[in-house]
Amino acid sequence: MAHLALAERDLGPTEAVIFDKDGTLCHSQSYLLELAQARVSHALALTGGPQRLRPLLERISGIRGGQLDPAGATAVASRHDNVIAIASALCSEGCSWHQGRLWAGQALAAADAELAPRKWQRTPPTAGLAPLLRRLRSRGIRIAVLSNDLEASLEAFLNGHGLRSLVDVVRGSDAPPHKPDPQAALLLCRLLGCRPEATGLVGDAADDLQVAADAGLAWSLAYTGAWQPAPALSGSHGHLNDWSLLVAR
Repeated sequence: MAHLALAERDLGPTEAVIFDKDGTLCHSQSYLLELAQARVSHALALTGGPQRLRPLLERISGIRGGQLDPAGATAVASRHDNVIAIASALCSEGCSWHQGRLWAGQALAAADAELAPRKWQRTPPTAGLAPLLRRLRSRGIRIAVLSNDLEASLEAFLNGHGLRSLVDVVRGSDAPPHKPDPQAALLLCRLLGCRPEATGLVGDAADDLQVAADAGLAWSLAYTGAWQPAPALSGSHGHLNDWSLLVAR
């Protein structure tokens, strides 16, 4: 069985690696900022809400000083959680929960219709990704993607950039379990036919690292090469910003 190592640190025998997508497999910071801004604008347009709501909606969506927070809701939370967050803000103006949730869902759908068809073109793979995936597969290591993005978007990214043949299993947020439920990682292990104690996970968010810990995976790594500034993350077995640092032995 292959061993993976980060620089000189041995991560142990590894049967499979689970990767997050946005901010890990691809550069998505500018796209996600545009998406967050579109969600806010559509929410205000649908509700006829006062412009004084915009700063609150932006904060809830993770927009800070015109930039996207890598730990904010748009960057790391599920679609469902983003709907709930925006609905809560809309309800602060006095609408019913039913109406606020309906408007929030419509705002996300409108933003997707505006931007999602070209997402894969706007989110290029992180440098050195394809060679890394080939190295892992050449050593018999299976590869999965676990993301809070929709599965159709994951498939479009992988197919659009010629990566789909290098990935064994893809799981989006369309159906539970999904992040941050550790069962999402355990389900992938079963689909891959690999043991959790011989599976690693690489992601760019605290939820990714927590999923790995709660699922009892062998190791997790914090990827910091796709954000400026890099996210501050703890609780992993190491940090990397260059895929060449992750080697198979």
